[in-house]
Amino acid sequence: MELNIKQRFFVVGVYVAIILFIGHYFSNDWQFLFDSTNKLNAVLIVTGLALILSSYISEPYFSKPIDVITRWSAIFLFLLGLNNKESLLFYDCWKYSSLGFTGAALLLILLNGFSKFEKFQQIGVDIICKISRPEIVFSVLYFDIVISFYQHNDNPVEFPVLIGFGFLLMINKPIIWFTKWVGSLLHYISSKTVSSQFIGQVIGHESGDQYNVEIASNNPARQKELKGNLVYLENVSNGVAGIIINEKILLGKKWIQVVSLRDKDNNLVSFNIKSFQLLANQKTIFSKTNAVYILNIASIPEEVKETIEENHVYKNFKNLIGYVCVGSTINKIKFEKLFDDTLLEEKGVGEGSVIQTEIGTKEVLFQIIDARTEKENLEHRDSHGFVVGTAQKLGQYNLATNELRTVKWLPEIYSPLFLMNPQQVTYAPSKFIGKLPNTNYGIPIKNPAELVTHNTAILGILGVGKSFLTFELIQKLIATTSVKIICVDLTNQYVKALAKYIDSALIQEDISETALTALRVSPPNGTQDNPESWGNQALYKTTIANEFEAFVNGQKRILIVNPDWHPASKAGSAYKISNKVDLTAAEKTRIIAEKVFIKARSLGETNEAKFLIVFEEAHSLVPEWNSVASDGDINATNGTAKVILQGRKYGLGSMVITQRTANISKSILNQCNTIFAMRVFDDTGKQFLENYIGTDYSNLLPTLEERHCIAIGKAMKLKQPVILELNDAKDIMLQVNTANEPLHQP
Repeated sequence: MELNIKQRFFVVGVYVAIILFIGHYFSNDWQFLFDSTNKLNAVLIVTGLALILSSYISEPYFSKPIDVITRWSAIFLFLLGLNNKESLLFYDCWKYSSLGFTGAALLLILLNGFSKFEKFQQIGVDIICKISRPEIVFSVLYFDIVISFYQHNDNPVEFPVLIGFGFLLMINKPIIWFTKWVGSLLHYISSKTVSSQFIGQVIGHESGDQYNVEIASNNPARQKELKGNLVYLENVSNGVAGIIINEKILLGKKWIQVVSLRDKDNNLVSFNIKSFQLLANQKTIFSKTNAVYILNIASIPEEVKETIEENHVYKNFKNLIGYVCVGSTINKIKFEKLFDDTLLEEKGVGEGSVIQTEIGTKEVLFQIIDARTEKENLEHRDSHGFVVGTAQKLGQYNLATNELRTVKWLPEIYSPLFLMNPQQVTYAPSKFIGKLPNTNYGIPIKNPAELVTHNTAILGILGVGKSFLTFELIQKLIATTSVKIICVDLTNQYVKALAKYIDSALIQEDISETALTALRVSPPNGTQDNPESWGNQALYKTTIANEFEAFVNGQKRILIVNPDWHPASKAGSAYKISNKVDLTAAEKTRIIAEKVFIKARSLGETNEAKFLIVFEEAHSLVPEWNSVASDGDINATNGTAKVILQGRKYGLGSMVITQRTANISKSILNQCNTIFAMRVFDDTGKQFLENYIGTDYSNLLPTLEERHCIAIGKAMKLKQPVILELNDAKDIMLQVNTANEPLHQP
């Protein structure tokens, strides 16, 4: 039954009015209503009214055995009281059918509950109930009575009118149509009008939720900026609400892209706009197929308005970046740019920006790493230029662990992409090394010890924040581990700046003055055939070993050494020696590294971080073979590299800081598991880093902003490279008093 209860009562009222009109017209009084001997009573009341009440009120959907008994009993009583029984065609058939169906219904009721007869009972109930439907029984009885009593009536109009009324009862369509039309008028009167303007027609369906709409040249909407407007798509899933996300201008028309809106249960936001428009259901020569209308949300029914306002696309439309397009893969997605210059300027959208979309039911983060311009042909000679971006999948950010978790698969094509909201979580610089750009999603050093045991590299040109990052990493290591740190610094920067990050009581500035005084004593010249007798290299080795032993046994946590301050020399040649030369920085670095290694080895194998050697300006301390100042530097670098290679099992690691990736020993650099790559211009540096971070990210290195880096590595539990916005130095420095004395660490 397609009518609701109110509509069914309305239909009954219409039929009752017709019955009263016909009865009064042919009898000129109202006696036919109560006179059972009146033939009109038998036709209109006993059969016609019974048919109407049964079909629309008592049994609109199905009949039961008890309804069968009631119906056939009433027919049997009607037959017994009927005058001129002999005039009714098939009188005996009706009488015996009444008794038969009544008896069968009683028997089937008695058999209820007997499992042995269950199937027989179900089949029997189905047969008698369907045959005894009021539409069948009363319709046949109605025509039998009319033909029997009125076929040869003196009134030539009465017979065709009653026959026509019988067919009206059987067909029902005109009365049902009339009922629905009246209902739509009443609904329209009681409802507010939906403000809508026809703009075009759907010409394409690209996905489950995305449609292409054509706007003709003579439509005023063609001249307007429509992006962001709500629309209604007629005849699409019975009519759905959508929002315009893109526009393409042609010579004689405009194409727009519309994405349909869904509620929180992922159902389309669907409502019938016609129910709010007078005569909208009428099909005329002006009717349009797949029509699209602009909607004014203020005029939409309240329940539909609330659903639309809760929709994710509508609510976050100002942060809409684009939608996933063809060419996306599991690791990287392609997207068509939809954002305008306003968002570009306000949010700084570009390489490194974090965007999000859904994979299944999970919110997954992606990072923009590339973009290019494209062109597509539309119609005739019209073409459309657009921008396609590339974004790397980062994963799902877990707020509890501050970790990017892998999410398998890729988003559906045409899925919308949104810029991350930076205010979703709070950010504490002391807990993290940096954050995803323009967000508060922090990336911590998950295991600080692995910065040491698995080695770390900080690479980038001068002035991009390498030293600040180094100081912060040292700060976090001091706060979270028991590691002893030896900083080999040729710049003297650490002595001046590190105390702003670390309690100065924990810092030892170079070897003792007594040791330096001993080294400054000019050693005598040796003999030609004994290299060891020239210079003070042996003394320097002993001094470094003793100084380091004292440092390890003391309370200091950081030892800063500047090899350039250490007067150390050796024989000028291997034989027939006639002079001595100063040890190079690389050679002194090797001695320092070897003495640290010997101490670490003496403590036995361990998985803990024990000692960290920081190589500041590493290209001068451990240069590549083709960048050495002397042949001795090659052996020195090889010796230092050997220490780094063997040191891990004794808790010894390194931190390499350089602005010249091309000039540093690759034997050492290749051992660095955690990489912080800042702005780099040289091709050698880019090519080396490409092995770690891939071509897409290495191409971004020349354009990275200050305090931004591409990070990857075990210490941060990053399974793929990520562009990070590093902490501002002022947020992690120690608070100091007016005397510039450190007070505490954050």
